[in-house]
Amino acid sequence: MSIGERIKMARMSAGLSQRSLAKEVGLSAMAISKYETGDIVPRSGFLLKLSTVLNVHPEYFFRSISVDLSEPQYRCRKTLNKKDQRAIHGKTQEWLERYLEIELITGEEKSLNLPSKKLCRISIIEDVEDVSQNVREEWNLGTDPIENVMDVLEQHGIKVGVIEATNEFDALTFYYNNKTPVIAINKNFPGDRQRYNLAHELGHLLLQFEADVDEEKAAHRFAGAFLVPKEMAYLELGEHRKSLDFKELYLLKQKYGLSMSAWIYRAKDLHIISETAAKRHWMQMNKLGWSKNEPFDYPQEFPTHMRLLIFRAMSENKISQSRARELIGDEMLEMRAEA
Repeated sequence: MSIGERIKMARMSAGLSQRSLAKEVGLSAMAISKYETGDIVPRSGFLLKLSTVLNVHPEYFFRSISVDLSEPQYRCRKTLNKKDQRAIHGKTQEWLERYLEIELITGEEKSLNLPSKKLCRISIIEDVEDVSQNVREEWNLGTDPIENVMDVLEQHGIKVGVIEATNEFDALTFYYNNKTPVIAINKNFPGDRQRYNLAHELGHLLLQFEADVDEEKAAHRFAGAFLVPKEMAYLELGEHRKSLDFKELYLLKQKYGLSMSAWIYRAKDLHIISETAAKRHWMQMNKLGWSKNEPFDYPQEFPTHMRLLIFRAMSENKISQSRARELIGDEMLEMRAEA
């Protein structure tokens, strides 16, 4: 990727038009266009100015690795406009380049280890429960709450990134080199929503449909089942209830990292409560103002694999501290050299 192409990608990631960027740096839109097409070669001073305005490290413009991504599948509450899509795509591409670069430097790359398609086949929506159990067994997860969903996915070769984006965006899934699955999620959401979005995207990646089953509903069912296996839901709630208490849902949210609302869905799907009871609980949550903001924000997670590789490379003097900061990106982590 040329410097001009990188200028364009950084501009789009920042959500700026050529005219807006030109105003920020004191040039004309035509000049920005010429920089992006390569008709004008930028000087180092101008690149430093651009890096500040576009919030990228100067090294970004000279990065050797560039990636081409498959068409992403966005999960969002409503259709994203083209400007937001370009910004999300650009930030995801920039993060993945840094990820691949540190893997190249360290010679470390997690091999893809997904359950076989045979173990992920479904003909009816209820089959999702068995698929989720198969995945947990294949990945030796047992039935206990998953401590860090991001790390579990990365340990099995799925690259996970957390990016800044509009609140309309939840997650996107795509493939790098047509073989490596990549999931990017919104940085701004609480941990329980991030965990659910990741499990939902995992469902889309794994489920193999052998009949006319609603794929979105199946992915939702998979997310709940992956985070709370059926036997644990029965153990925590009992097999048949007339109603649930919000205090127990509050505690279970903290234990499993699954929202109170999603716990109601889980209980309904497993026929622990009736659909009528579930609707009544959701109406009560709405009256309490919990439909948008539930009590207790489950702590956010972050994927550790990339960071561990960066710190390893720095400790082995393969990269400098400034290079480490560039590869980490905009995540504000304090890194002190060892005495």
